[in-house]
Amino acid sequence: MKKKVLKRMFSVLLAGTMMATVLAGCGNDGGNTGSGDSQQSSQNEFSAQPSDDTSSAEGESQAEGQGQSDEWIADREIVLHAYVDDIYNALPDDQVNNPVFKEIKERTGIQLKVTFTPGESNSKTLAAQLAAGTIPDAIVCYLNNSARPEFPLLHKAAKDGLFADLSEYIPNSKVYSKYMEEGYLPNDSYKNIVFREDFDGAVYLLHLGVDAVDRSMIYDPQEAYIGGPYIQKSIIDALQIDPTSVRTSEDFYNLLVKIKEGGFKDDNGNDVIPLGPKYWGGSVDAMDWDFRSLMWGVSDNYNMDADGQIYHFAETEYVYDLINYVRKLLAEGLLHQEYFTMDETRADELYRNHSCAIMGDVHNYVDIVYESEDWIPLGPLNDIQGNNKMVTSGKGARGCLAISDEAENPEEIFRFFDWLSTYEGQLLGQYGIEGLSYNMVDGMPQLTEEALDHLNKGDEKWMWNEVGAAFGGSGVYLFEFITTDKNNIDYFGEARPGAAGGSTFQRSVDLATQYPREYKLVEGLAATSYLNSDDMAEIKAQLSLLNFDDVLVQAIFAKDDAEVKSIIESFRAQLKSSGNDQFKEKLMEIYNEDPKAINFYR
Repeated sequence: MKKKVLKRMFSVLLAGTMMATVLAGCGNDGGNTGSGDSQQSSQNEFSAQPSDDTSSAEGESQAEGQGQSDEWIADREIVLHAYVDDIYNALPDDQVNNPVFKEIKERTGIQLKVTFTPGESNSKTLAAQLAAGTIPDAIVCYLNNSARPEFPLLHKAAKDGLFADLSEYIPNSKVYSKYMEEGYLPNDSYKNIVFREDFDGAVYLLHLGVDAVDRSMIYDPQEAYIGGPYIQKSIIDALQIDPTSVRTSEDFYNLLVKIKEGGFKDDNGNDVIPLGPKYWGGSVDAMDWDFRSLMWGVSDNYNMDADGQIYHFAETEYVYDLINYVRKLLAEGLLHQEYFTMDETRADELYRNHSCAIMGDVHNYVDIVYESEDWIPLGPLNDIQGNNKMVTSGKGARGCLAISDEAENPEEIFRFFDWLSTYEGQLLGQYGIEGLSYNMVDGMPQLTEEALDHLNKGDEKWMWNEVGAAFGGSGVYLFEFITTDKNNIDYFGEARPGAAGGSTFQRSVDLATQYPREYKLVEGLAATSYLNSDDMAEIKAQLSLLNFDDVLVQAIFAKDDAEVKSIIESFRAQLKSSGNDQFKEKLMEIYNEDPKAINFYR
């Protein structure tokens, strides 16, 4: 079917479709650890032949099933290359004889093989392999929104013809047809990723992880991730301070002073440092939590002032308020000297020894929090508006699927991934095999005692190898990441497998119940996502050479106020020479046309 014909078809099917929800999520290019060396060596190649373990008799049996079930697709192998660490780090050792993979093969005819290439980063590996054109049947990568660094790579690859056009398969699909419904996709997903105008009616990129129902403004302790600073419960109790009463930067400073004056000791008898880095290691982004009311540039360092003018954080005097505050904490010994630089291993050791009173950033689903009673949430602190509600941009997504233009019969590949997102596919991918890892009780899946026991113990290898299901992301993360139309509450009766009967994350839920959060909706994309347009290409190239995070850290550790001013003034000059004024003009045009397009708040 020609693209012009498809474009006319979609113009009829999608007429009047306007999105009311907007995506502005972000994510880190990283993941957990846990896979063995043997797994890496066997799964880092693209090419894969059908396994010898699949007998001809089994193939004949599957062939006989074709046409008898609407789950059957084709007797073939599909190679999926993942640019997602979390997927690679949680794969079964045997992708052929694993129970869930075997069941997928029996029901659909598809033998799925997942591959991965280790590298410096997922996005750099993606860039290199797309440039070389060396992709297998399909690929999956991180993509919260079109502002992610992966998107320009995917966009160019699509324009260069590396991906198959999926538009003719979508209208009659079981799940992805929902992407055509008014309001189903977030605005960014719809117009900037899936149904882009410059694709001329073609569809090359499928956004993953879209929720079936928008619950972004609904607080549910069963699902809530409570992030930000956490404090040792023994210390906050000794000081007789309500952790939720710490709201302002002044409150936070006074608390840090009291901790230092309290003479608290760590497990080794050393003085406790009041504030440490984020649990996953030193990073500038921990300041978004710890110094919220001082973070003026809320949209990738851009924001709009009270007079309706757009500025980069560095162009305002607010930047000096932040720098001076952090410098004061360092000078008074209230902040760990490696707040910005500590590696993850040392940070973990730091907190397991209770060497800092406050973790700069962690959340309730990290084992150091849910496995003991030692840590509780602090705050949350106020933002620049003076309230402590958590910002949400509405319904979101988290990944991207694309099928190679050179893949054999791309429709079969599309139908397979569409099936994985059906109720049947999600049930299998999340819970595993009925009778092995779950039973149906009153129409809902319920994990067996054995499965619950392994889940509660965090026995990942059992979940990977003996079952092969995701278990809400605790097991084979592939099936958590690769699906869409997510709705665990309605489909399965619980937020994640085992949540209704398990105990592993009970404290996570308890903390979310005891320390609830309120949300505020700030629609729009981060300002810098609009650098991806063709007319901004040169300016984007110039601005991408600037690193404001590095400048902030440099200024914070400057020898005196004069050097701080010199550093900031120099960066301001670099911004101007890089075309920042022209970029701000574009942002103003976009904002004037649609105030919800950019996630500014004043």
